[in-house]
Amino acid sequence: MRMAGPTEFQITVRSTDVDGDRVVNNARFFEYFEQARLHHMRVLGVLGSAGPFDRPARPFAIAETRCRYLAPLVYGDTVIVRVTTAEVRNRSFVFAYDMVREHDGAAVAEGTSAQVWLDDIGRPTQLPAAIRDALLASCE
Repeated sequence: MRMAGPTEFQITVRSTDVDGDRVVNNARFFEYFEQARLHHMRVLGVLGSAGPFDRPARPFAIAETRCRYLAPLVYGDTVIVRVTTAEVRNRSFVFAYDMVREHDGAAVAEGTSAQVWLDDIGRPTQLPAAIRDALLASCE
């Protein structure tokens, strides 16, 4: 398991990410956060290829997510999404996202997501000790 800090995930804007105004559609930013979130969780050891610690059930649900848009993205831009574990609670945890355009370092978005840990039948439950420890170790 990784012991500390944020992770970074690089994304190149595809032609299918842009809308009729030739900028990235606002809904795509949440997809970028999702890709970075899953990467962050894998790096921390919270998720493996078959789920957390090879558990088959879906381990968490998104309870809340937000995005503040700061600058547009266009086809071909490369962005870096930095994910930080911001808070760890008994049954949930919060990630913070900062997105910057690679070529000029411009901040393009920031946001958060709150995840709730689920038991095998989809009800909120306590974070397993190993998951909680991994998340706590990654807090800044």
